[in-house]
Amino acid sequence: MARPRVILAIETSNPSAWEAGQASRPGVALGRVGADGVVEVLGVAGLDATRPHDDELMPEIARVVEEAGLRARDVTDVAVSAGPGGYTAVRLAVTTAKLIAESTGARAVAVPSALVAAWKAGEGLRVRGVDRFAVAISSKGVTTHLSMFEIQSVDVRAAGEPRVVGAEVLEAALGGARVLVGDRFLPEGIRARAAALGVEIIAPEFDPVACLHASVDMEAVDPVMLLPIYAREPEAVTKWRELVKEKKKA
Repeated sequence: MARPRVILAIETSNPSAWEAGQASRPGVALGRVGADGVVEVLGVAGLDATRPHDDELMPEIARVVEEAGLRARDVTDVAVSAGPGGYTAVRLAVTTAKLIAESTGARAVAVPSALVAAWKAGEGLRVRGVDRFAVAISSKGVTTHLSMFEIQSVDVRAAGEPRVVGAEVLEAALGGARVLVGDRFLPEGIRARAAALGVEIIAPEFDPVACLHASVDMEAVDPVMLLPIYAREPEAVTKWRELVKEKKKA
C-alpha cells in the first residue's frame, strides 16, 4: 500500500519583503495530500521575519511534525521555496530541505518563489475576476525578475518563462495584464511605468501554505540537485567570465 502523501513546505525566501500587518510570515507548513490536492493543513509555524537567519527553522519543523502526531519519516515530500530571493535565506532553506530529504527518503521539490507569491495573490484576484497577472521579485538596480501567471479554476499556473526586465519593456512583458505583485524594492522606474499604464501594484505575501499548495503537482528532483533559483547569473560567475575573457585577450 502506498504511503499517504504528506508534504512539508519551507518558505523563507524573501523575509525582507514581509510587511507589518501581513498575516503570512516566513515559516513552514505541513499538509496531507489527496487526489484533488491538499486535503488538510496539519500545521503551520511562522518565523520572525525581522531575524530570518536565526536558528529557528529546524526546531519549528520538528515541532510542527511532532504536534501533527507524525514522525520525520512520515513526510513523503519536502517542498522548498527556492528563489529568487534573499541570498542567505534561500540557501539555508534549500540546504535544510536537502538534509531532510536525504535523511528521510522524502521527495525533494523546488518551488519557484514567484509561484508561491502568485498562489497567495491568486486567492484574492480570482474573486475579483482577474485571470492574468505578473509577479516581480528580486529587483536589482533598474530591473526586476518578472514572471507571468494565469488563474485557472482551482490553481495558478505559470504563463511563459520568467525574464529580467526594465521599465522600457514593461508594457510588452505584461502582455495586457493589469495587476503586478511587487514588493517595496521594485525599482522606481518600473513603479512609475506601471502607474502610467494603469497597472495596479499589490504587495506579495510569501506564505508557507501557498508553497504547500503550489508544490503538489511539481516533479521531484534528486536532493543532490536541489539548488537555489537565481534571478541573474551570480556576480562571482560574471566576474570569473570577465577575468577569463581578459586573460584570453592578453
